[in-house]
Amino acid sequence: MNRHSYTVLEFDKLREEISNYSAIEENHYKILGLEPFKDFSSLNRELDVLRDFTDFFKFDGGLETAGMKDICKLTKKSQLIGTYLDVEDLWDINHNLRLFRVFKNRLEDLNKYKDLRDKFNDVPILRGIEDIINKAIDNNKEIKDDASLDLRDIRIHKKTLAMNIKRKFDELFNEPQFAKVFQEKIITERDGRSVVPVKADFKGQIKGIEHDRSSSGQTVFIEPLSIVALNNKNRELEIKEKEEIRKILLRITDYIRNSKDDIDRVGEAVITLDILNARAMYGIEKKCVVPNINNREILTLVDARHPFIPVSSVVPLTFEIGKDYNTLLITGPNTGGKTVALKTAGLLTLMALSGIPIPAHEHSSIGFFTGVYADIGDEQSIEQSLSSFSAHLKNVQEILENVTRASLVLLDELGSGTDPAEGSAFAMAVIDYLKDKKCKSIITTHYSEVKAHGYNEEGIETASMEFNVETLSPTYRLLIGIPGESNALTIARRLGVSEEVINKAKSYISDDNKKIEKMISNIKDKADELDIMKRQVEFLKEAAQRDKEAFEEKLRVLEKEKNDILKEAYEKADRMMKEMQSKAAALVEKIQKEDNKKEDIKNVQKSLNMLRSALQDDKTKTVAEKPKVARKVDFKVGERLFVNSLNQFANVLKINLSKETVQVQAGILKLEVSLDDVKVVEEKKQKVYNSFSHKKTAVRSEIDLRGKMVDEAVYELETYLDRAVMNSYNEVYVIHGKGTGALREGILNYLKKCPYVKEYRIGGHGEGGLGCTVVTLK
Repeated sequence: MNRHSYTVLEFDKLREEISNYSAIEENHYKILGLEPFKDFSSLNRELDVLRDFTDFFKFDGGLETAGMKDICKLTKKSQLIGTYLDVEDLWDINHNLRLFRVFKNRLEDLNKYKDLRDKFNDVPILRGIEDIINKAIDNNKEIKDDASLDLRDIRIHKKTLAMNIKRKFDELFNEPQFAKVFQEKIITERDGRSVVPVKADFKGQIKGIEHDRSSSGQTVFIEPLSIVALNNKNRELEIKEKEEIRKILLRITDYIRNSKDDIDRVGEAVITLDILNARAMYGIEKKCVVPNINNREILTLVDARHPFIPVSSVVPLTFEIGKDYNTLLITGPNTGGKTVALKTAGLLTLMALSGIPIPAHEHSSIGFFTGVYADIGDEQSIEQSLSSFSAHLKNVQEILENVTRASLVLLDELGSGTDPAEGSAFAMAVIDYLKDKKCKSIITTHYSEVKAHGYNEEGIETASMEFNVETLSPTYRLLIGIPGESNALTIARRLGVSEEVINKAKSYISDDNKKIEKMISNIKDKADELDIMKRQVEFLKEAAQRDKEAFEEKLRVLEKEKNDILKEAYEKADRMMKEMQSKAAALVEKIQKEDNKKEDIKNVQKSLNMLRSALQDDKTKTVAEKPKVARKVDFKVGERLFVNSLNQFANVLKINLSKETVQVQAGILKLEVSLDDVKVVEEKKQKVYNSFSHKKTAVRSEIDLRGKMVDEAVYELETYLDRAVMNSYNEVYVIHGKGTGALREGILNYLKKCPYVKEYRIGGHGEGGLGCTVVTLK
């Protein structure tokens, strides 16, 4: 890739922004060095992993990054024989081993994100080393008392000795003869020995060793003779304690040294996870998508945005190159957005090829280009005494020397900075050269000859940045297939320049240029007419569709009414037939007892059966076999409807048009009702005067569980969710804070099994981040 292209496309600036999302300091430099992949398969595997990791963050809480460190540096430090890692180093190793273990176990429990699981499948979980460190070091990064038996005994003796020292000092403080001696009745330390502050005027009354004086000289710090022996003993115990801690750290460092290879594999996995997390976090915050990569050098951008332009002010770009044409020639006025279009295409391509999410629609597709070359902006090299045109020529020369079929070339204002005739000729020659190389190129220009050349040549598509001559401002919309007009004289007229000057200017425009501009103007007019006609056709299509749906709805109602009437008539006939059969059966029984006219009985029974069968067939053909007309509903899943049979509002869960039913939820009650049983009615808010007069208890849409034990928090959360469901909440916020992550992990484990929970995700920007989980209820 061309380093100059990285600079003009602001790829360096983008990598620097992403590096700020990483937690490991060394990863900042790795992200600054991100470059496009050289292998198509490797890039796609990386993007599959990034896609999984992004979903893992969005829907399953993501990764805890607090305390991430490059522990490979620490294992390297441990290799020096005779040295040992300090307490903080060992705590960092332990924390990162645990962090990776929790991450990998969560992936296994979720049983999804296959590509992400496969990425770290061979990295070991080192629970044994965690346990060794945990037995010696606590969460405050201090050596535990029971890290060894000798250390426990030493610290017990130290505590006993400290109590004796305090008791001795208390006896001194309580002596009436020393009531005015002490500046304050406190015990302090000087040079590791316990001393008391004594007024300088009374220092002779306390027998002992003077260790220090205050800056004012009013206070001296004396170690009483009765305390000297105890202080000596305390110093001996401190020396023993330090030596014992050194032995403990040496022993644990030996474990680290012997397990270096496995720990390094975990350390490298954590580094990879941090870089993955940085790219995913950037993508989520900037509303990006993980791009699709094709191996045909086709660039398809849908609603593409430049990442450094605020979403509120950017106009998305949509275009394609490499399928029907290889060269896109963009024209239009200055400040119309041509350069932004070039930079957007180039920067998004570099991002995608480097495994970075892009700010565009998910239907965008980036070709696997082996080179992205750009010459953008007005540059002058003072050191090399090059003019603007010369600097551009130098860049273009380097591009033409390196370009291949699999290259993407971006040239801004090609041929500008010199004589227009020669500049346009040079631009057309470069365009032809790139077209013959079959590379993909996007080029901007002002020259009318170049516009005409692009319009008339095969394999070149023209486009323009729209300009509103009424408001004298660009709209930043890219219009494919329409070359841009030259608006200089139009703008001059609207700004009040005299007609004399404008007419004189027109007289200097060559006939060829006038023809070209007239051709462009005609194309633009035709395009505008087609655009108006297209909008009219769309309007008529929408109106026709609405009429069709209204007719089908009326037809459905009429068919249903007809069907109901016929059904009722045949059911009435069926009842009458049954009564006749009953009477006939009684008659037959009576005749059988008389043992005569049996042949007549058979004929009567046969006639009745035939009549009933005929009625049933007629009913089936007329009523049951009528095809149903597709029904249109004016509500969707998630909305609230009024259910007539329940006489209350309910949430729509599922719509089944084939059965003409809708599944709803009213409180904790789920049921399926007919479409005719529901209607769209605006729900009135009722003011609650007395909470005891309602079965449902008022509940807020969030619960704060910070500072609670896991069991206590889960119990409160269970009660809260029960009330939230009764109050028909769709989404609630569970605030648990960040902390050590134990409370959040316990809450997430409960939410996985909770029957009320449909899904949950970690809080986004402005929602509390990792300290909050957003729960969607069923």
